[in-house]
Formats: sequence, structure tokens, C-alpha cells
Amino acid sequence: MPAAKKTPPAARKLPRFFHRMPPLAQRAYLRSDAIGKFDFDATAQARHAVRALVAALESGDSKATAGGARSVAIEVCRIAAVMPLGVEVRSVRPKNQRGELHGLFYPFNARSRTPAHIILWMRTAERHDVVKPRTFVRTLMHELVHYLDYALLRLGDSFHTMGFFRRESFLVQMLLEPDDADPDAADLGDSDGDPPS
Repeated sequence: MPAAKKTPPAARKLPRFFHRMPPLAQRAYLRSDAIGKFDFDATAQARHAVRALVAALESGDSKATAGGARSVAIEVCRIAAVMPLGVEVRSVRPKNQRGELHGLFYPFNARSRTPAHIILWMRTAERHDVVKPRTFVRTLMHELVHYLDYALLRLGDSFHTMGFFRRESFLVQMLLEPDDADPDAADLGDSDGDPPS
């Protein structure tokens, strides 16, 4: 089974909330922060699925975009040797005082037996424009990293650590063609305004 490659976390202060977390959550946070990329490579099928997703998104076709996002997720899960998860694509992003919601990940709920799934939005809240492809792919990868934190890395939780964002950038750079990839891998935001959720 593919694992993840660990990279030492940079010497920096931990966030204030870290010290209020229970010990189990602290361990998950530190493990997440220490893992900078996954131990698998993109396949031709995965890159093809991303190109098809981008084409569907650019056409504005919500059904094709949803199918494309599911195909990418299935292929990434296949490469990672984990069970695939559901992906739903909705139209206009919800918005509140903090900004627009790009995507959500719901882990498996043992009580309700609800499987893990991702929800993405393909249109901006204000103008209802189709989201830029790079932003949409990055949001999908962001939510997939949350899933892989549970299914592959078995962290028990998924935190927005620096390691988390390095894993997200790893997936984006691995799957997008060189001219489509984010030129600034350290940029955790996107061209539509807010960082993915």
C-alpha cells in the first residue's frame, strides 16, 4: 500500500489552539505536519481524467463536471490504494461574511453509516461565473487530502497543517500539466479570492 513521504516540519511555533487539543489530536496534528507528500505518482489515466475535468468545467456543463470530478477522485483513490469516495458538484458557492465556500469533505459517519464524500461548487457566489479550472482542481485535491488523511495515512483527524498544504500542492503539481500547474506552490489561496475550505 502506498504510504507517505515524511519531511521534517520547519522549526516554528505551533498554533495556540494546539495546546488546547487532546493528546491524541496533538499527535495527529504533528504527524500531519511532518508528511509533505504521498508515496505515489500520477498515472496517465489520472492526468487524462484531470484534462477531461478541466474541459467539462470550461464548458459550464454541471453533469459533465460532476462526472469528471468523480473520475479524478476515483483514479487518485486507485493510485493510493484506498476505497473511492463520493463526489457531488453543486452550482453556486454558498457565501457568508468570511467568504465563499469552495468545497467540503465529510468523513465516514459510523453512527449514520454515511460514506465519506466531497461536495464542490463550480460557480462563484457573486457573478455565478464558472470557477477557474486551476482553482477547482486545487479545491478537489484539498478535499481529497482530507480523505487521504483518514483512509491512507490513518491520522484519525485531518488538520490544516503546513504538511497538509504541501500534500495538496504535491497532488496539484503531480496531476496538472506543467503549463497548468500552480507556478507558486506556496500560494495556498486561489485566483477566486479565498483559500479552499
